[in-house]
Amino acid sequence: MQCEIRHPKINVIPVIDLLHGKVVHGKAGQRSSYQPIQSVLADSAEPLGICQSLQQHFGFTDLYVADLNALTGGAANVMEIAQLLDTEINIWLDAGTATLTALEKLSRQIPLDMLAYVIIALECCPQPQDLEQVFEAVGPTRAVFSLDLKGGQLIVPDTHADASLWQTMNAIGVARKAVEIGFRKMIVLDVAAVGGGQGVETLSLTRNLAGKFPDLEIISGGGVRSVADLKSLASAGCQYALVASALHDGRINATHLNVE
Repeated sequence: MQCEIRHPKINVIPVIDLLHGKVVHGKAGQRSSYQPIQSVLADSAEPLGICQSLQQHFGFTDLYVADLNALTGGAANVMEIAQLLDTEINIWLDAGTATLTALEKLSRQIPLDMLAYVIIALECCPQPQDLEQVFEAVGPTRAVFSLDLKGGQLIVPDTHADASLWQTMNAIGVARKAVEIGFRKMIVLDVAAVGGGQGVETLSLTRNLAGKFPDLEIISGGGVRSVADLKSLASAGCQYALVASALHDGRINATHLNVE
């Protein structure tokens, strides 16, 4: 079962950002200032409660979970993720697993085979060979590449010796490399737009990617305000939309979505 806007078709995937065991309101990638979310759907910022509320109000079958502690090199929110995995919702987990070392570390804490999808984020991936290695370990059906930007610029890990090969590429070049490796799903997200309610900043890029890679499933979001933004994403070649703030403040509600 997927929640889809009436026209054109796009699958809406709710997002929760986890920080120190709570769901927080992400805004513009300024993670140090994130505060626990205030939602019209739930009385607290507990991840399990938020998940259950999203299921109850919308009938969502998928949930994108960004573990901000793990993404910044800290300890994953293992207990909270385990609780979410114990529900019937399909978890897309973004937890910094962009190297074999990070993937193996998380696998000792969380049963990765219970995840619907494993997100492999550019912001945590030192080199193209790391992306290839993790893709091979996760497998083509569950591996999702995240093309991360901030203000239109690629987000790549800081390097201390040799410059990352990513720095020699533009966004299309990075996407092409991921497609060559074998990725079938790709997230395109500009974190500067997240939580700002100013609209989606990636439409031109997703339209370009959809034209160049017609078999690629594209997921985008960040700044979604309304059904009109969802329609714009669909028109720009996206099959999935990541949405958070607009669900929690009521700008997008169940009457806007079809459950099929």
